[in-house]
Amino acid sequence: MLAQRQQLFFYWRVAPAQTQAAMRALQVWQAGLQAQHPKLRARCYVRRDAAAAQDTVMESYALMSQGAAHDGVDGVLRRRIEHEGDRLLQHWLIGPRHLELFDECRPTG
Repeated sequence: MLAQRQQLFFYWRVAPAQTQAAMRALQVWQAGLQAQHPKLRARCYVRRDAAAAQDTVMESYALMSQGAAHDGVDGVLRRRIEHEGDRLLQHWLIGPRHLELFDECRPTG
């Protein structure tokens, strides 16, 4: 049997000249979320694509429990991350901020 623990992955595009400012704002916001939710693990990544003249940013969110196993992000926190992030990043986004949900599957006893 596998335990399922939902994690959030957002990706979006930004102009390379704006990436540093957008990432700085994102990281400050993520740090605030983590301070309010000590078990939340928030990360961000950038893929630079000179040919596309855009950078792609990926955000990930998971709740950590003892032993570094992931617990699922609940619907209330998911909506908060989704809506606050959309508002925060709106003036840097090229196109929409996409959300994908994944379940981490770990063996259970």
